[in-house]
Amino acid sequence: MIEIAPGPRHSRLVVAATDDIPLVWFQFAFATGSASDPADREGLSYHAAVLARRGAGARDRLALDGELDALGASLGVAIDRDAIRYSGLCLARNLDRVFELATDVLIRPRFDAVEHGRLVRESQMTLDELRDDDHQLAARFFNRHCVPSHPYARTIMGTERSLATLEIDQARARQRDLLDPAKLVVGFAGAIEPERARAMTESLVGQLPETKPETKPETEPDIAPGGAGQFQCPALDGYSQPAGRRVVVVDKPERAQSQILLGHLGPRYGTREALAMIAIETAFGGTFTARLMQEIRVKRGWSYDAGCTLQRSRGPHWFRIHLAPAAEVTPDALALTWSLYGDLAEHGLSADELAFARTYLTGSLPFRLATARQKVRAAIQNQLFDLPSDYLERVPQELAALTLDETNHIARTKLWPDDSLAVVVATADTMVPRLEALGYEHLTVLPYDRD
Repeated sequence: MIEIAPGPRHSRLVVAATDDIPLVWFQFAFATGSASDPADREGLSYHAAVLARRGAGARDRLALDGELDALGASLGVAIDRDAIRYSGLCLARNLDRVFELATDVLIRPRFDAVEHGRLVRESQMTLDELRDDDHQLAARFFNRHCVPSHPYARTIMGTERSLATLEIDQARARQRDLLDPAKLVVGFAGAIEPERARAMTESLVGQLPETKPETKPETEPDIAPGGAGQFQCPALDGYSQPAGRRVVVVDKPERAQSQILLGHLGPRYGTREALAMIAIETAFGGTFTARLMQEIRVKRGWSYDAGCTLQRSRGPHWFRIHLAPAAEVTPDALALTWSLYGDLAEHGLSADELAFARTYLTGSLPFRLATARQKVRAAIQNQLFDLPSDYLERVPQELAALTLDETNHIARTKLWPDDSLAVVVATADTMVPRLEALGYEHLTVLPYDRD
């Protein structure tokens, strides 16, 4: 059974105790991520969190890794746009020691100058490697240009320019800002009793600096048309999405295959609109039998994969279609995809498609909540996103109540094929004339190695 309760000093605690095996998994999750990075310091949250893991307390990186290895434990860090998470896994008998090491990483990081320089260089090399992956390259450009003023437009790892200016003091200050109990969710799964989990959480929170809890906005974040293709979200300081069908060609030499991402801003995860969009996602591009896959792959053989995804995030994020056609059919594939998307926005789903989406989503849900660790992960995400603790368990009932009329109304109001961006990774000198012949007026060409 999973237990969710308020923790000390406005923190939150999630526990799923099980005695199946003598292991304990734990996580410190903070409701702040790379979207909080200053515009001129992209990658700061990533750099600070990863650097903190490279030596803490009395141990440098080698000593810290050596002690964790001796304990048969792991301690990792993950950063996304909404959250920073430190996760540990160990034998139950070693939990106190591993938890102590994780607390040092969180509260007493060394921020060693040598490790700082090494991490900057490693991140720069990772950016170079990313440019070799056309799908990741397309995603990077899509994030940047879909809604340029949106916090999610910022890269998680940073840019060559921002990485070159990162300083240790900036990372240290970012780590201090992280340590707000009101942003903290602590989770445990495995061979641990709830009482012990609470005592360990109290010990951790007791070492955090005093802060004042933030006042949450009274209005829920959502998206509303603002006229002429402009959209506003009061919870994220406001932003605008450019109007019209825009195409960005990411110019990369000798591409025999293109990567295409097409989409726009979508509703935030956990809203009624997002639930309908997930049903639409499933029916239009979420399975092999979905409409997009049938038209692009099965009937025409243009792309091995073709689908769409609503990004699950704390704030409004992208609804995005993806496919990877051969270069010679790219213009036709893009035109057909935009046409299919326009038809979806206008007419929505059929009754059979909605029924299939309900069955598929309800049937796949138990696989996401099969283990204690999965349950705790899901509960932590719900807490970070300010959703009900049992949000996923409610999904089948919410889907059952989702009518075809409501779903298709949301399709008409939340799908914007005429105000969307298509990013195409291709060789510009051969691709651009063919795209221009299709009448795309807002077409931009950018070099693939642009920062």
